[in-house]
Amino acid sequence: MAFLDNSGNIILDAVLTDLGRRLIARGDGSFKITHFSLGDDEVDYSLYDTTLSTELAGGTIRQLPVLEASTANTAALKHKLVSYAQNDLLFLPTIKLNELDDANARNTQGYFVVTVDKDTDDLIFAGGSIKGIISGYRPDRSGAASIRIDQGLDTIKISYEEVLPNNLKETDYKIMLDSRLGLVVSQANVEPGISAIDENSVATFEAFMEQGAEVPLVMEINNFEDSKFETIQGPRGTSLKFSIRASVGLRTSNALFTELGGTMDSSTFVGSGTSDLYYIDTTVKVEGGNTGGTVTVPLRFIKKIV
Repeated sequence: MAFLDNSGNIILDAVLTDLGRRLIARGDGSFKITHFSLGDDEVDYSLYDTTLSTELAGGTIRQLPVLEASTANTAALKHKLVSYAQNDLLFLPTIKLNELDDANARNTQGYFVVTVDKDTDDLIFAGGSIKGIISGYRPDRSGAASIRIDQGLDTIKISYEEVLPNNLKETDYKIMLDSRLGLVVSQANVEPGISAIDENSVATFEAFMEQGAEVPLVMEINNFEDSKFETIQGPRGTSLKFSIRASVGLRTSNALFTELGGTMDSSTFVGSGTSDLYYIDTTVKVEGGNTGGTVTVPLRFIKKIV
């Protein structure tokens, strides 16, 4: 839903989610709106001018153009509005991509690379471990990268040793990825399972805190260690760490690469090569189930041309 005009009469544009459209299409009375989300994706709060009076300080913000409603799940509501019963919160929880350890860092081009099959894996990893390379053929491969998301209060005003209240802590995450390209897995190559797939083939995977899991996707962060690998500066909540396994479709066919991607040379990774790789650029989106925080991570799937 979006405001189409914020002056004079207020005009609203509302769109249904994929689930809502499926229910209304049944025509059997099962469609009923029970809840909705609000967001402020288009608002740039840095434009708030504290040098002006209270009445004028937010004038520029109020004149910002407002986005029209979008039906694309991966594009809409990146910044959801949330409600808390406490009225004394000075800081709100956030989720952040943690790249302080090279094992969880993007490459110098600013994205994670996902190798699709054995031939590509062997080519890229031939020179040893390379920063930002996820093995989509063998996610548990030694030296392969993974994606790490940390959650908590990112402030130096409160000590990291303070305990984060449970209502500010994420215990489950939603991970959204184009199912035609890959699946979300743990570092042990275990799938958390798909909870839904929308009309654009975007699959939603859900990762929960699991006690006793051999290689858990979601873990508590140690609040008593001032580690150089911790990106949350204040009280810490949980950490999500996952990898990506390339789809069977990408491994066995080049059709999606020619339809959605292009070609590149492998010199970026191994120092030589001319147009010897297919590639597809996409993103994986992570959303906190409790706080609604989101992170979008750029990916590039690559496949050796044989």
